[in-house]
Amino acid sequence: KMSKLTSFIIPAFNSGKTMQACLDSILKQKGGKEIIAVVDPRSKDETIEICRKTKGVETLVDVGKSRGSARNAGLRKAKGELIAFIDSDVVLPLDWLEKAKELLEKEEKIAGVGGPGLSVDKSPVSNALDKLLFGKISTEKSSHVEGLATMDALFKKSAVDGIFFDESFETAEDPEFCFQVREKCFKLLYSNELFVYHHHPTTLRGLLKKWFVYGYNYTLPFKKHPQFRNKAYYARVFFIPIMLAAIIASFFNPIFLAIPLFQILLLLLAYVFIGLRAGGDFFFPTIHSLKQFMQLIGVFLGVLKRGF
Repeated sequence: KMSKLTSFIIPAFNSGKTMQACLDSILKQKGGKEIIAVVDPRSKDETIEICRKTKGVETLVDVGKSRGSARNAGLRKAKGELIAFIDSDVVLPLDWLEKAKELLEKEEKIAGVGGPGLSVDKSPVSNALDKLLFGKISTEKSSHVEGLATMDALFKKSAVDGIFFDESFETAEDPEFCFQVREKCFKLLYSNELFVYHHHPTTLRGLLKKWFVYGYNYTLPFKKHPQFRNKAYYARVFFIPIMLAAIIASFFNPIFLAIPLFQILLLLLAYVFIGLRAGGDFFFPTIHSLKQFMQLIGVFLGVLKRGF
């Protein structure tokens, strides 16, 4: 088993409510580790004080403008042969690091591993995200994926050496980082064994706002790495334009209204089917359909501004 030093990098901004629990869960992980908390000095709560008073935590004050810049500051400081990116609103189960190390050893070409988040605060919205997050059903076993959320991911330093996050990205810095890793012909592994406890959005408004921003920045990584564009990418980019074109055409012939109605029905039925596989409740297809539709609106507006 790996007995290497693990560098935990935690970007933090106004994280006073969750920071201590996050740090405590990392300190309880077995094996050699260094913990680097990268705190935005604009935080208006006790985030910096919590980090500085917690033994075993090195606190960096980063004046960057994004989570990417915070993680980069941590990367430049990290001494470990393994790099763990953990968000400040995440709590790790006791054996998270041990399991992550085991999965990293499965294949030589695996660069990073990660898993799902299970909500701390329960609501119909957070329960729906427990079942399906970033396209992965929480009960799915290990599988190779196109990207990992740096909410909770462990990477081999040798695989990510010289790779940094794009600091200009508000979101979507995670997939762009993973694209750089994959360009070096490494693989990424998702496993439901690596679940963590995470503060998901608990209200529909919070969920829709978050996924709109994800959508607005969705195309950014693909603009830098066009070789990773696939059918799912084009389906997202053209969903709203096709819908709008059909609505305009319906003024000349009402038959064209069938196209947006079919698109909405297809979206809903897709999440009904996924919900049956994931064990979702009555709210699951509605919540995820609305979430996905809001992301698609964000994608459309992002493309209008920047192209694709």
